[in-house]
Amino acid sequence: MYRIRLLLLALISTLFSFGAQAVDLSTPEAARNFANEVMLDIGQSRLPDAWAKMKSTTTIPPARIDAFASSYETAVNQSIKYFGPSIGMELVSAQTSGESLLRLTYLIKYEVTGVSWFMTFYKGRDKWVLTDFNYDINMNSIFLQ
Repeated sequence: MYRIRLLLLALISTLFSFGAQAVDLSTPEAARNFANEVMLDIGQSRLPDAWAKMKSTTTIPPARIDAFASSYETAVNQSIKYFGPSIGMELVSAQTSGESLLRLTYLIKYEVTGVSWFMTFYKGRDKWVLTDFNYDINMNSIFLQ
């Protein structure tokens, strides 16, 4: 009985992981919509959902995202303490370089100030892949692009 439960749990986990891999990022618009979903999760403090989405369509090793998530949780708690709760997010800019690079810049808005977020996508053969992301508590970084 224990083996059957274990096998069933493994099967369910596998099905969910395949579902996460099914994100279609075949166009820049799809990549932008995907990033919007991630940023909404971050802005609404649904961080585990954001990290899971990122892992589903990236070349970044999951361990690196996990390490980032751990340190970001501390930073976001400090942000809320000093800046107030999140009041939304805004796509500030979408830049392309050639036909293969897309950089999206967001502002996670708090009551007192905002936090800049950057997501970079690369298109190889037929789909866009998240290749880099980061944030900066200095909003001036938005103007330094």
